Order: sequence, then structure tokens, then C-alpha cells
Amino acid sequence: MKIEDIADVLGCSKAAASMLRSGKYERKGGELHARYQALVRLVDAEAALARVPDISAICRACPREDCTGCRIAEI
Repeated sequence: MKIEDIADVLGCSKAAASMLRSGKYERKGGELHARYQALVRLVDAEAALARVPDISAICRACPREDCTGCRIAEI
């Protein structure tokens, strides 16, 4: 994430966003730090979902007429 994006989403200064991203934010127990951690978890979860292949697209492109023996169909 870019510092500008972090600052915009969290409503903080770019300096605070930079310190949060680098792990040097001094008030680690504060609300801003907790919101930053929640943002990181959300962005990581979205990135993980984006890495999951679209199985239906693979099946549509498959030349087989039936799914017998197909590993993707077994999933």
C-alpha cells in the first residue's frame, strides 16, 4: 500500500502513515494502530482471494466433454 492510500483511508497524516507502515509508530496500543492492523488484514485477505483461480473459467475453456478424471472437478 502507498503511504497516501493509508493516510486517506485512516484519516491521518502521511508522516503517521509512514510510521505505521514501517512499524515505528510510537502509540502501538492506540486506536490508529489498531485500525492500521485491521486495514492490513483486510488488504491481505483481499489479495489472497484474488490469487484463487476462477475454476469455472478453467472448466469453460476445457476441451473435455465430461469431467471424469479431472482434478479440478474433484475439488
